[in-house]
Amino acid sequence: MKKKILCGIIFLTILFCISFSQTYTSAADAAVYGPLSGDTSGSDAVSGDAPSSDTVSGDAPGSEPVSEDASDPEPFSGRVAGVDPSTWNGHSVVSLGELRVPLADLVSGATPAPLNNTGASAGEYTLSLTTSIGTLTYYNQSDSRWADFLYGGTDPMSVYGCGPTVLAMLVNSFTENTCQPPDMAAWAAANHYWSSGFGTKHEFIPEGAAAFGLRAEPFRDLTAESVISELKSGHILVALMGPGHFSDSGHFIIITEDWSGNQVRVADPARLERTQTAWDVQLILDELLTSATAGGPVWSITPK
Repeated sequence: MKKKILCGIIFLTILFCISFSQTYTSAADAAVYGPLSGDTSGSDAVSGDAPSSDTVSGDAPGSEPVSEDASDPEPFSGRVAGVDPSTWNGHSVVSLGELRVPLADLVSGATPAPLNNTGASAGEYTLSLTTSIGTLTYYNQSDSRWADFLYGGTDPMSVYGCGPTVLAMLVNSFTENTCQPPDMAAWAAANHYWSSGFGTKHEFIPEGAAAFGLRAEPFRDLTAESVISELKSGHILVALMGPGHFSDSGHFIIITEDWSGNQVRVADPARLERTQTAWDVQLILDELLTSATAGGPVWSITPK
């Protein structure tokens, strides 16, 4: 009888020890690996939201956001750097038959006579260039007299004003109208050619030129030989450049004359140094903004 009681005590002791050992092991595992359920309260957890990280959104910090106002979606160009405008599509809201704001209502003063020099003084550019159709008064959109003029009331001419600056050069040089880049920018904005935060719509070149007495026609034969021939036959060309040496998005320049062999000279409203350089025709053709609309990316300009 005593033996049976002793055996029973030993058996219960063994069961107790086994049970205690399993409980301790489970607790130790939990301490090492953390809770094994979906409840992570009180623990450090890896998740999709890092508590101290910067949120990534469509507008990266330090970048210029794309405007959400697409009420007037047109192709446009003019930013020295920024968003590629060729991704926009639409139709012109202004035709030559519609009412326009006369330039005379916007011009504040006469343009000073140009000087025959090759530089800038005190931030002012005053020089003349020879072209295939006569002398061109050169304007630069970063000229200190109008660099901070707000195109459309919001966009600095120095960044967005290549289109108005190009047309101001042509109008002031080859018509009886007198204007400077801010005058042309005011006219462009008043006639719906300005696009906030992007620059100038492509229609501005042919329609604006026609409005001021110039003939602007699409130039389709985009070969080096044809460009040289067009320049030699009494025309100059406005070119809409894409990414490359002149722009990272879209930029208007004037091809002014043939220079030597397959080289030409240009009037670049953004950079005087590019204006004073001879350019290989094929390089310019290779860097045209091929998605341009309104007959672009090249227009042949002739005084009427």
